[in-house]
Amino acid sequence: MYGLNKALLSDAKKLENLLLEAASQENFKILNKISHTFKPYGYSAVLLIQESHIAIHTYPEYCSLVFNLYSCRGSQDGFKAYEYFKNALQPSRIEFRQSNVSVDIGKEI
Repeated sequence: MYGLNKALLSDAKKLENLLLEAASQENFKILNKISHTFKPYGYSAVLLIQESHIAIHTYPEYCSLVFNLYSCRGSQDGFKAYEYFKNALQPSRIEFRQSNVSVDIGKEI
């Protein structure tokens, strides 16, 4: 996500609250959370969820943020969380990548 407000990208508490609310949009079960504020700027946070993980990392010097969500529940899982987070931040530009991986257990990849 690009074109974001620098002050928001430096507000660790606000970003954590948005991340937690995004997870609740999908009823993800949060197992743990970890975050770190970098000096002079930048913030990373990871939610370990029962379904896998959600992570963000900010780049205030570039007015950008990376949002990563992986869930093993299904191919449509995560869109509500992503939309909530995107709408809260209001980026001017987004690069979106989606990967659907399907693996049969017991078969070689």
